[in-house]
Amino acid sequence: MKIQIEEIKSLCIQVLNKLGYNQEDAETIIAEYMYGELSGKKSHGLSAFPGIVKKTNKNILKWEIEKEDASYALINGNGNIGQLVGKFAMELAIKKASKTGIAIIGIHHMQSYLMPGYYSKLASDNNMIGIVVDNAKSRVAPHGGIEPKLGTNPLGLGIPTGNINYNLDMATSVRAMGEVRLAKKLGKEVPKGMAMDKNGNPTRNPDEVNSLNSFGTYKGYALNLAIEMLAGSLVRAKMGSKIQNSLDRGFLFIVINPQIFVGLNTFKKETGELLNEIKHSKTQKNVEEIFIPNEHAESNITAHTQSGEIEIEKKIFEDIKKLL
Repeated sequence: MKIQIEEIKSLCIQVLNKLGYNQEDAETIIAEYMYGELSGKKSHGLSAFPGIVKKTNKNILKWEIEKEDASYALINGNGNIGQLVGKFAMELAIKKASKTGIAIIGIHHMQSYLMPGYYSKLASDNNMIGIVVDNAKSRVAPHGGIEPKLGTNPLGLGIPTGNINYNLDMATSVRAMGEVRLAKKLGKEVPKGMAMDKNGNPTRNPDEVNSLNSFGTYKGYALNLAIEMLAGSLVRAKMGSKIQNSLDRGFLFIVINPQIFVGLNTFKKETGELLNEIKHSKTQKNVEEIFIPNEHAESNITAHTQSGEIEIEKKIFEDIKKLL
């Protein structure tokens, strides 16, 4: 079904207001869900919104900075919602990096956000380089194994350039766990090659999924494992099978100010030239165009914004309405 963007956004904000969030916080929270939906990453869009109820606790304390210096901070989320703590953390990192050149923010005991790429994009939109990683509950089997021992451990990487900003958002598994949840909700199969059942056999049935595969076989596994540690012990969070819920996870934000090595205008000019070179390079047969990471997302957002509406599954719309 088609629905006006402002209508579904207003509906979600009503839900958030009912849950106890003020208007400013509600706007901050829904912004990431709408970004996922408008950019085309529906598994990390409105289909995930009903989960906000389980993440909300009206009696929790405000997040707090446990350790801090000019270029770093360690934040205890105190169980607060990821969109609120995540925005605060990235804004703090940008502020610090503007003064010191680089900033590192660790977060633990926080309810998860949706996409690290949303937060790395906040950095690149402010002319900073953003690197965001987090670990998660064990869903991914190590290369050669069949038991889930690692999280999907996504990576967000944003770089400001002279044209469309480069922004990467990806799980280190073949596909994100959100794909399984969405397939189950809509009664569909998961993509081929992304999952195994409890016996290690490939499966497309979301009800049979026991573990996910890393992308790129051993290379994806190696990156996945590194992120597990960087977003785990380093930021005082848990790792591996010790992660039992969202509050056990860890998050690491790194922001780099290009000005420390090169003038911003020079950096954006030269990176823009590189992207133009890539865009206009020769393509393989049956390939019409080469795309830069984030280009599809920006194109989708522009198209939806211009039309003022989105296509949404009726069940997802009904699930949101039930929250009122």
